[in-house]
Amino acid sequence: MILEGGLGNRMRVAAAAYAMSRRSGIPFRVLWTKQWGMHCRFDELFKSLATADSPLFTLRDARGPECFLFARPTAKNLHLPRLLQRLRYRHIIYSPQIWYLNRDGFDYEAWFRQGGTLMTAYRDFCPWTSADLRFLFQPNEEVQHLINERTAGFSPHSIGVHIRRTDHQQAIDESPLELFFEAVDKEIQQCEKALSPTGGAGRGATIYLATDDEATKEAMRRRYGQRIITSNARATRESTDGIRDALVEMFALSRTCHIYGSAGSTFSPIAACLGNIPITIVQRDGKGTVDLLCQETS
Repeated sequence: MILEGGLGNRMRVAAAAYAMSRRSGIPFRVLWTKQWGMHCRFDELFKSLATADSPLFTLRDARGPECFLFARPTAKNLHLPRLLQRLRYRHIIYSPQIWYLNRDGFDYEAWFRQGGTLMTAYRDFCPWTSADLRFLFQPNEEVQHLINERTAGFSPHSIGVHIRRTDHQQAIDESPLELFFEAVDKEIQQCEKALSPTGGAGRGATIYLATDDEATKEAMRRRYGQRIITSNARATRESTDGIRDALVEMFALSRTCHIYGSAGSTFSPIAACLGNIPITIVQRDGKGTVDLLCQETS
């Protein structure tokens, strides 16, 4: 199995593969490849899986010839990876097919049992749990240190806010900033009301803001002032440091009490699954749903 897409999509696919392996006893080799949108190795982000803990399941970086064999087919590589894959594997499912197969109730377990199978995926294909996700994706020492630093200022009631912008048109159209203001204002009021019997003792709500847009950061700071905790780094998927900071953002969100996320993004739902915490998708029609097969959020 070849993981594709960004952090959230890769994590949900790996969790689905692990859940199927755990339930069915089918061995899985899951490979993490560097490609557009993911210029970072698995071992630069996470601890390696111990073989003794998952004898039937391997999750690791692609290495040697695998890096070419499982590269994304492009004009630059003359689409040779796809040709080589078809020569080597009898049964192949590519990422765009999975939405339709899920809709039609495809029997993935029977398909994998045939042997000689290859799947590339950015969408999960069977139910999985928060525990599966936490088992597979444990930050390495460097990343864990950054997470601890980032969340050191959290109060007992920290609100997570993920506002996706830049190239994500669905989030821009369906999850405007004004709706986040409404949701966060209400959450702060509830927090202050809960503290009022003690005369306001203790720390009020803090807000962890994860966003890829500097203008959004400024607008949130103007409205909420010192309540805001956020990264000072520029959001980018084009470098190891940028991906590492995105992972720190995800785990910081997972340590909040409630996440408010953007429409069409898997980033904040994955964070909610990591922390096993509530998530609300902020959307104009009020019908925001979580597009994951995580059993705790379905």
